Amino acid sequence: MGKTDIRRDAIMHAIKDKGSIALTDIVQQFAVSEATARRDLEILEQEKRCIRTFGGAVLESLKVEVPFFNKMDLCTEEKKEIADKALNYIEDGDIIGLTGGTTTTFIAKKLNQFKNLTVITNAVNIAYELIGTQGLQLILTGGVIRTQTFELSGPLANATLDNLSIRKTFMGVDGISLTRGMMIYNELEAETNRRMMKQSMETFLVADHSKFSRSSLFVIGEVQETTGIISDSKITPEMKEAFKDAGARFL
Repeated sequence: MGKTDIRRDAIMHAIKDKGSIALTDIVQQFAVSEATARRDLEILEQEKRCIRTFGGAVLESLKVEVPFFNKMDLCTEEKKEIADKALNYIEDGDIIGLTGGTTTTFIAKKLNQFKNLTVITNAVNIAYELIGTQGLQLILTGGVIRTQTFELSGPLANATLDNLSIRKTFMGVDGISLTRGMMIYNELEAETNRRMMKQSMETFLVADHSKFSRSSLFVIGEVQETTGIISDSKITPEMKEAFKDAGARFL
């Protein structure tokens, strides 16, 4: 195996470890030119090992689900930034929905500053985070729990949501694509997320830059169905423009 193949395998190892890689990271980590880095990503995409994005690459698809606590260590500062932005769309007395996920977990950690808030969630870890918060009413759906995500889903979760009216839902996803829409790894969780969207007056998609142009298994819906996207400052202007041209809205 030549040096080029070894480098490309190392690039793929980095993508699999973090879910994505930036072009600048390849240049710095492997001491190559930007042209070489672009060529490496082009070849890896041709081999269907990754998908090139504006300024880097992501996994071709999420064939292996990343456990929750591993995700918590990825893009931590970006998720905190998103959570801070999300707070601008929450008011005292609101009724909000939080799907499972690490980004929504960061939002949950900041909700103690509001008064008379009602939170509806299908995520056990989020419910645990919020238990005992003064002035907060917490509603946890029923359902079957998945230990990879701590989410409750299935008919019991959906039946609970069918009897609720939500003002604003903040929804996390595993992947976002212009052509495929918003995606998640598990079929039952995708259906529960769709149900929460349906019962909400507004839905905010919360996703860090690494989720864009990443593929997953089950489609929740089109990005254009949401009220808007809340992302971090690392998303490129080109990526934002592409989604805006397709009818999506960034907040």
